[in-house]
Amino acid sequence: MPLWLLTMAYKIGVDKSSGIVNVTYSGTVSLDMRKQAVEDVCEIHDPLEPLNILVDVRKLIMDLSLEEQKLFGRYLASREELMDAKVAVLHTNDYNPNLAIDVHAF
Repeated sequence: MPLWLLTMAYKIGVDKSSGIVNVTYSGTVSLDMRKQAVEDVCEIHDPLEPLNILVDVRKLIMDLSLEEQKLFGRYLASREELMDAKVAVLHTNDYNPNLAIDVHAF
């Protein structure tokens, strides 16, 4: 049974059986809210377990500037807790609103 943390901008769920942390964004999400989602994931995750994250951006409305997206990608890359994480991004077939962030985080 998943454990869920819900805000207006994002939802975080942990499936205890698979160990996957699900982060679902909805609507417009500020840079600060995206950083808060990362903080929330890091707080609820057991550091002794591998971190597997599924980020769902299908309902995200990207309104971050390109510079903010680069900053967030670099922020993700700088987080020690995420260094060995396996992350998958779920987006529609024709549009990945997280592309610039993914590139800079990698």
